[in-house]
Amino acid sequence: MSVFAPATPFADFIYRHFRSVHALKLGLALLVAVTINAIWAPPHFIWSMVTIVVIMMSLPQVGGAIEKSLQRAIGTCLGSAYGVMLVATVDSYWLIMSLLILAVSLICFISAGRYSYAYLVSGFTIIIVVGDANHDTSEALWRTANILSGCVIAILVSLFIFPIKAKQDWRSQLTHAIDNMAEVLAQHLKAPANHDLDFRAKLEAAMKAVLTQKKLFFSLEWESKTLKKHKVLLSQLANKQVRLITLLELLPLTRWQEEDKDAYLQINAVASELAFYLQQLAEFVAGKAQQLPTLPECLEQELQHRLQLALASATIASTIVTSTTASITDSNAAAIDGEVPQGFALTGYSWLIYQLAIAVEALYEDIAIIEIAYNKQPASQITSGKAD
Repeated sequence: MSVFAPATPFADFIYRHFRSVHALKLGLALLVAVTINAIWAPPHFIWSMVTIVVIMMSLPQVGGAIEKSLQRAIGTCLGSAYGVMLVATVDSYWLIMSLLILAVSLICFISAGRYSYAYLVSGFTIIIVVGDANHDTSEALWRTANILSGCVIAILVSLFIFPIKAKQDWRSQLTHAIDNMAEVLAQHLKAPANHDLDFRAKLEAAMKAVLTQKKLFFSLEWESKTLKKHKVLLSQLANKQVRLITLLELLPLTRWQEEDKDAYLQINAVASELAFYLQQLAEFVAGKAQQLPTLPECLEQELQHRLQLALASATIASTIVTSTTASITDSNAAAIDGEVPQGFALTGYSWLIYQLAIAVEALYEDIAIIEIAYNKQPASQITSGKAD
């Protein structure tokens, strides 16, 4: 099923109450650990509970819990193996501590990138296992077993008890970002000349949604093979949203006089179509539309042609002056007063709208590729999402 398909009522309920569900799942995982401890009472079982809290507390999504559990398990095994080796083979306290410090320092040096958490876990596991170097290997092995059991409990609870999917969170954040951008564009186009509307809150919300999408990338890879194959596309999609937000930030800076309103309204009539396309895209991503909306063929070329016509007609209307001398005088006076000539302002504004069209089309292209990949259509059918 496509990542953009309408969510089931159960999945929608979980997402809308994910904080409560997450707290409940953490409590259930700890209850499982406490029950195991009450029945078998293994030594140092507290490490199982600590592991559950560390893994599940900050990562409610299934993919995130799996990713962190595996990294913790790998780090624990490596750190424990090195620690047990030190305790079993080295008798000198200072030699053990020297080798421990050397290993932890080396781990700190090489720790970076996606698997930095595994390096971190291996480092403090060595310290936990070695301790004060006055215990036998059985204590170290029990600690390792308990940490691994905590990883298993965290994964099983995350997978099978009210699973919170990163895919739904990613789709919701993508919808939120596109919807905010569409609203900003629509409000700007309906605003009067020299408006003082403040779009910062909506654009900041859109940017925050994009950043949240980026944080979910690793979780998405564990939950969806399709998205894992297109992980580069996910990053590109986020970057294209940032570009669109940057272009929208320039809109409030555009100003024109009331007498020039008609010229700008011609361009805004073209730009209003972009707001409509963005709103349609947001509805599809949110699961409110069954099919991806289509864009006109060669959208940017068509808009460019129409913008040029609007710009030309506006320029002709604005250049009907009494004489060439008067026009030159007015131009010089405008330069002295620091005003921007109207023709240049219109050209710059039309360029901004044209770039917005390119950015909107780029969003459609990436989302169309993801949708087609979920439908398992042939690669030859992966197009830019435009109508033929």
